[in-house]
Order: sequence, then C-alpha cells, then structure tokens
Amino acid sequence: MSSNPPSTSTRLPRTTLAEQVRDYIVLGITQGRISPGTPLREMELAQQLGTSQTPVREAFKELTALGLLESRVHVGTRVRNVAGQDLLDAVPVRAALEGLAGRMAVERSIDLSVIQDEFENMLSIASGGDRLAYASASTQFHRALIRSTGNESLLRAWNALGIEVMTIMSVGPTGLPLQGAAESHRDILEAIASGDAARAERVLTEHVSHYLPATP
Repeated sequence: MSSNPPSTSTRLPRTTLAEQVRDYIVLGITQGRISPGTPLREMELAQQLGTSQTPVREAFKELTALGLLESRVHVGTRVRNVAGQDLLDAVPVRAALEGLAGRMAVERSIDLSVIQDEFENMLSIASGGDRLAYASASTQFHRALIRSTGNESLLRAWNALGIEVMTIMSVGPTGLPLQGAAESHRDILEAIASGDAARAERVLTEHVSHYLPATP
C-alpha cells in the first residue's frame, strides 16, 4: 500500500462498502500506488478507509477469485504479479461472448427498451465525470444485453470474467473521455435494431476488444 493514507475523499458513497473497497484496490493497482507483491492487511485497510473488516474481507474474496490477489496460509493476502495479464487474457473471451449475445439478440428479436434505458443512464453518468460510477453503468448496460438473450449459461460465463473490474481497469486510470466512451455504445443499439445478426455480432466483438485493462 502507499505509505500515505488515503484522504476521506476515498470514502465515496457508492453502492456497497465492499464494492468501494474493491474499486479502491483496483485503482491502486492500475495507478501504481499498490505494486505487485504488496501485502494487503484487512485491519490496516479497514482503518484507512474508515470501515469494518467485513467489506474488506468481501473485497479480498472477490479480487482473489478474479486473480488480482492471492491468499496463502501464514503469508496473508498479496497483489499477484500476473493479475494484469489475467485480465488481458479475458478480453478476447469477453469479446466472443458478447459477439454471440449480439447475434442472439437479433435472432430472438429482443425488446431494446431496458438496454436503451441503461444507455441513457450511462450517458448521464458520463457527463458527471465519475469514472467509477461510469464503470458500473457501462457494466450494467452490457449485463442487460447479455440478460436479454435469456441464455443463463451465457450470463454465467460472462459474469465469471469479472466484467466490472475489467471495466474499471480500462477507464479508471486513463484519460479516456467518458462522454465519447458512452456514445460508442449507441452503435451497439443501432446494430441490434437493424435486424442484421452478423452486423450486431461484429459491432459487439469490435467494441469489447477495446476494453484493454491497464496493467501495473
């Protein structure tokens, strides 16, 4: 961890405490404040962020499952050296899954209203400049698309990739204009609405291929 404790501004009132802790750790890794191999201690981090150890423990569990952290008996929890590559390896897998979802969405003539609502919400959040909130909104847009296919196996496979963490690592530490990033999702809606399954698959695959996580 950085030798300087975070200011109270890190205690953002966003979703659950466990998600806030998770986001803080992910951004710390991508911004270089938390180096590979750095030990992370529940009590220390809880004190720094002004929370109990429970949400910290939950965040550790999620990030360990995603390959960002590793936990060993008598050693504790540390940042994995290969975490960045793990997420990079997940990008083409996600692209393939979402490309399939785009094709299925057209073939099943899904109702686009829910996905359209998520798009409008993402545009609104992007205008506010909150990168963590945008990462969440972008994830909800893509999750709504996956759910619209009605294929539970596809949804489980997609969720297993840790999409929100991937998105945070893509947009959190960069200077990527959020408004432009949000607008790029309009192409997805138009492709699905066109009724062209091949076009929808291609647009989704190319879109997701740009979600390249920043690595330490």
